[in-house]
Amino acid sequence: MIKQNDEIELRIEKLTYEGSSLGRYYSEQTPEGFVVFVKNTAPDDFVKVKIARVNKSYAKGDLIEIIKPSSKRVKPFCPLFNACGGCCYQYLDYEYLLEQKNNMLKEAFLKLEVQPKFLEPIKSPQIKGFRHKVQYRVSQTKNSKRLLIGYYKEKSHDIVNIKFCPIQPQLCDEIAQYIRDNWIFGGYVEKTHKGLLRSLILRFSSDLKSILLTFVINLKKEEFLRYKNELSIFFEKMSRKFVQIKGICINFNPDKTNKILSDEFSCVWGENFIYEVLKKDDFKRIYKISPASFFQVNPYCAIELFDEVKKNIKENSTILDAYGGVGAIGIWASDKATKTYLVEENSQAVVDAKENFKLNNCKSYEIFLGDAKEQFKKFLKNKKKFGCVIIDPPRKGSDPEALEMIANLTNSIIYVSCNPQTLVRDIKILENFGFKAKTVRGVDMFPYSYHIESVTVIERE
Repeated sequence: MIKQNDEIELRIEKLTYEGSSLGRYYSEQTPEGFVVFVKNTAPDDFVKVKIARVNKSYAKGDLIEIIKPSSKRVKPFCPLFNACGGCCYQYLDYEYLLEQKNNMLKEAFLKLEVQPKFLEPIKSPQIKGFRHKVQYRVSQTKNSKRLLIGYYKEKSHDIVNIKFCPIQPQLCDEIAQYIRDNWIFGGYVEKTHKGLLRSLILRFSSDLKSILLTFVINLKKEEFLRYKNELSIFFEKMSRKFVQIKGICINFNPDKTNKILSDEFSCVWGENFIYEVLKKDDFKRIYKISPASFFQVNPYCAIELFDEVKKNIKENSTILDAYGGVGAIGIWASDKATKTYLVEENSQAVVDAKENFKLNNCKSYEIFLGDAKEQFKKFLKNKKKFGCVIIDPPRKGSDPEALEMIANLTNSIIYVSCNPQTLVRDIKILENFGFKAKTVRGVDMFPYSYHIESVTVIERE
């Protein structure tokens, strides 16, 4: 049996969720092969590994050497690939990686007794420059006080100073560099909880003609006055250099927390929103997006995802967009609906949603602000039924009680998920109420990461 610090050789079989790969170590004690997870490896790699940890049914190892590389390996196109680690599978051919990610999605569904039909996954229309919402962490060096703007290294709070990122618009690099060169108010140091600038959030429109910036600062709102005049000069100069900037906001976050944003915002220059236009052929929708509102980070792939949802809605349905945000999916599909209902608990998202329905000339809709379960109870009390319910929950999935309510509101559910594990867990709950997953289509919203979105059609038998 292998033990910690052993050095072994093995062949990698497949990729697994959350960025690792799986190989098996064969011995007299484990003739069926003992599972070993290793990062930075590819299927068909033959590798040498040092065992870092051993559990009852598997071990984790650190890569020492690739003895014989897989034919599917390619050279990463980002010079900071090894340091950053954000695009953890950039060393794999894109088409092959998409196939592997789809296999991971299929594997999650093996927990169900009856398998749905898996449709061909949707590729991201762009695999570079696709990321149009960027959340940088900010700090400064100990001695020179040089500003650091970038991402945390894996499993640490050490910031990799990102000066070039090929999956983001080049304009993002230029704005970040301008701030490095001209910001004089200091970066946040987590250990001491001192320094002004904690995070920088950039939201780009898909045509790159509009940018909304949010500076997250280590102050209470009432403490901001002492910086206001100097910051106003800084923001004015920056907006003259980058004419695409339509608005600059401040988020006040003085708490000792890893949470990037607090609930306290203030617009300090221009508008506190931008407009995003999504277009496919002759069909288009426009969306107002505020700093705290959720919207897909890959607008090119969002179009394909929204369209996949829309294809699976029957004509002349009543639609419930159960966790609707700014109305992104519900509005895209609203021309197939006799009426669209949207439920959302974030007040600013609801403000944006109301304007978005008007902007797109949606003729019949209702928007409800508040807890989704409470609103579902009201629908049930009024014996309301929907032709289709769209749910797009966070990574943790849906609440069992909410799923039971949804099961009593409709016979057709379209589940948009960013986590195959919680998706399958929720489908198993819905199976208790007579539902079955019919079709699943993967959507590669985040190329070169282990993440894969999916659209699952779930219907009552």
